Amino acid sequence: MKKYYLSILLGILLIGLLAACGDSGETEDATAEPEKEEAVSEEEGASEEEEESDSFTTIEEGKLTFGSSGLYKPFNYEDLDGNETGFEVDLGNALAEEMGLEPNPVFTQDFGALLEEVNTDRIDVILGSLTITDERAEVVDFSRPYYTSGPLFYVHKDTDDIETWDDLEGKQVGVIGNSVYEDTVLEHITEDYLSTYQSDTVALQDLSAGTDRLHMVLTDKIVGLVQIDENNLDIKPVGDLILEEKIGAAVRKGNQPLLDEINRALDELINNGTYEEISNKWFGENILE
Repeated sequence: MKKYYLSILLGILLIGLLAACGDSGETEDATAEPEKEEAVSEEEGASEEEEESDSFTTIEEGKLTFGSSGLYKPFNYEDLDGNETGFEVDLGNALAEEMGLEPNPVFTQDFGALLEEVNTDRIDVILGSLTITDERAEVVDFSRPYYTSGPLFYVHKDTDDIETWDDLEGKQVGVIGNSVYEDTVLEHITEDYLSTYQSDTVALQDLSAGTDRLHMVLTDKIVGLVQIDENNLDIKPVGDLILEEKIGAAVRKGNQPLLDEINRALDELINNGTYEEISNKWFGENILE
């Protein structure tokens, strides 16, 4: 009989132990699920932060502030009423609209100040006929090119002895300061024979006045031809294009989200015909390539 009661007691204890083990397992499963949910939640949060970091911002909410010198007709200049106008102003307005922003053109009145303006967040982007170069790409990030052009020699209409670099010995040459043209000219002449200007218009007018101050101005082909046509200047182009320039929009170094959005908007303007329409308005042709 004692053995019988002992067997029953052992059976009850065994059942209790098994039940306890079962409860422990259920508790572990219940706590595992929240940990999994917490991990998923953290992953979603990281994804949202990454998505947020990819979105672009501008220095003034709801506006695209784009800068140029305002001295480079017909690309950027003030009309008779003092309004900002030109090919690059129209292009900037169209880019802003495509990006869902209000356009805000800014003229610095100084081409050389544009890099500082964009790198100190006074403007969002340079749309000022800035040639893409390796040196400049070290301090700003460039978009895809939005037009292609190149410089020519412009001389007084009575000048017949200047056509190549070899003809510039002892001659005074005018260019925009801090431009690719200045660097190009200094490969062939010394600084003693270099005159720098803030505006091509002023340089070409000096050249038109005679050869007492200048003998040649190196400037963009289109800019020179427009000045001759509109101001009846006594100057003429000679020779072929000195080099081919690719012009791009420039943003502060490392501002990849804004650069990506500008490239997207520019591609859309090119694909939907808006770019060609703006180019034809100002030049009668597509100057993209």
